[in-house]
Amino acid sequence: SAVSGGAGVTRIAWASVGLLLTVSALLGQATETPLARLRIEPKKVGWDSVELGMSLVQTERRVGLTLALRPGVAGRCGAYGVDIDRGTLRLSLGFPSPKPGAKLESLYVNFEGYQVLAKRVDLVAELKRVAPQASYFPDPRFPDLREEEAADPTYELPGEGGWAVRIEPGRGLLLTMRSCIG
Repeated sequence: SAVSGGAGVTRIAWASVGLLLTVSALLGQATETPLARLRIEPKKVGWDSVELGMSLVQTERRVGLTLALRPGVAGRCGAYGVDIDRGTLRLSLGFPSPKPGAKLESLYVNFEGYQVLAKRVDLVAELKRVAPQASYFPDPRFPDLREEEAADPTYELPGEGGWAVRIEPGRGLLLTMRSCIG
């Protein structure tokens, strides 16, 4: 009986340690803002060092993988695509062709964990902190839709690349060429 009581205490102690580690991991994860890895500069737009406009070969070198592109990715741009894991996130990369010189023209960040819980208003505010000159444009199917009414708002980004970003709260973030949206 003394042994089983000791084993019960040990199980409780280990369960407590496990709970403490889980809470610590969640708190540690939340110290980074949802869009912390988003990079918007005058000539560069990307996520976690993967940048739009990079060639297929440059992208492979950056991510440390050979990318096996598959045809048939949905959307106007990125006819060939591949999903990769980058840190704790899945990125969907889109290229116009499978040729080595093809340029990355779309990048979709699939949100995970605390990013999924981020509210639309907070994601938009963070985007505007990173890129104050980002300008909202409505979905061409709904030209009168105001920014505050858009469930998945889209913004043209400042700079020379003609890039855009669509925020999809609860799901992810699309970075692509402005001409690819709408």
